[in-house]
Amino acid sequence: MADIGDEQSLQQSLSTFSGHIRRISRILEAIEAEREIGSQELAVEELAEVEEQTVEASSSSHPSHPSLLPPPSSLILLDEVGAGTDPSEGSALAISLLNYLAEHATLTIATTHFGELKALKYQDERFENASVEFDDVTLSPTYRLLWGIPGRSNALTIAKRLGLKASIIESAQKQVGASASAEVNEMIAGLEAQRKQQEEKAAAAADLVKQAERLHQEVARKADLLKERERDLKQQQEQAIQQAITEAKAEIAQVIRRLQQGTPTAQAAQQSTDAINQIAEQRLPSRKQPQKPKPGFRPQVGDRVRIPRLGQTAEVLTQPDEDGELTVRFGLMKMTVSLADVESLQGEKADLPEKRPKSQGSNREREKEQGSEPTSSAPNVRTSRNTIDLRGSRVSDAEIVIEREIARAEPGPLWIIHGHGTGKLKRGVQEFLKRHPQIARYEAAEQADGGTGVTVAYVQ
Repeated sequence: MADIGDEQSLQQSLSTFSGHIRRISRILEAIEAEREIGSQELAVEELAEVEEQTVEASSSSHPSHPSLLPPPSSLILLDEVGAGTDPSEGSALAISLLNYLAEHATLTIATTHFGELKALKYQDERFENASVEFDDVTLSPTYRLLWGIPGRSNALTIAKRLGLKASIIESAQKQVGASASAEVNEMIAGLEAQRKQQEEKAAAAADLVKQAERLHQEVARKADLLKERERDLKQQQEQAIQQAITEAKAEIAQVIRRLQQGTPTAQAAQQSTDAINQIAEQRLPSRKQPQKPKPGFRPQVGDRVRIPRLGQTAEVLTQPDEDGELTVRFGLMKMTVSLADVESLQGEKADLPEKRPKSQGSNREREKEQGSEPTSSAPNVRTSRNTIDLRGSRVSDAEIVIEREIARAEPGPLWIIHGHGTGKLKRGVQEFLKRHPQIARYEAAEQADGGTGVTVAYVQ
């Protein structure tokens, strides 16, 4: 049932408002008639149930008020409800009418310009707002339904477009600015702006998702192509290697057969060996020898260098002296090392200074130049200054301690206590002493000094 259009009539003495009221009255009478029919049908059904149930049960299930009956299956359409009369009275009448229809009709759709009706949604959850989008630029509807957002009036904008005098429009805008409806329109405009921003962001997010999906598909496709190419290359390399090995085996077999068919001599065996080596170099895949680092590195103060024999990375504290020695620091420890013991982080070796001939020197230096062991008239005396106790230490920690003691020790014996245990510490200590440039030799201590549990190293 619908109340749409204008039924004003001079013949029937009907104004616009009167025409709407007469049509709405007929709608309400039709709803009541449908409800009475539904009530009678329900009463007949319940009367049949009463014959099978007790009076108490039937009385408790029988509705005692018409509002408890289910609403009829009616759709009500109202255009400009409450229009054609005083706005305050018309809006009050429209609110009461909509409340009544909310209780007695299945669905009611009403259009209105009253702000009071737009606020019903926030007072009663049975109501919901909706509007048709209006383009402010073209001043025309887009016929797009906006759910949850009430429409705002555009009377002044349309009147201006239709040619009404500008002074009248400006005066009306001042009047509207002082009313509550202006605040409602501003709020609605804000909601519409927020909706547009959300739609733009949603569209941008959807585009990003599509781009991400396309990028993911492209990356996955390229990854599959790379994997397939890697498999092909690997298969080709394996085939080439297998072919080379097969050919090498065939040629080697021929060399062996020729050797077996002839008279076995040393010269023939050597020729066959050379031939096999040549075949291996030509046919079999060879390993590239690592290139030795080029010399020419000159450490500067502040540089980071490696000490391979200690397995440490250190910082250079002083420039190398005339003898090619410099001071470095790793962690909290400082020590003096030779240029021959350090290299750059890239593996470059340092240039060693040329040794100058010495015309004068101590007996020890002359004996060292002549390759003889130093002699000492004084006996070797073991003290706390020339004794190191490494028991319980790890090999790496023990090497650091030994290096530190060698750097500050006087020429002569150095007793190193490592104990027996598993023998790992002893072997590590002796391997370190074997390659240390300042150790002339080492040996097990006398039985009285610890025997094989102590190693005596001679510092030169």
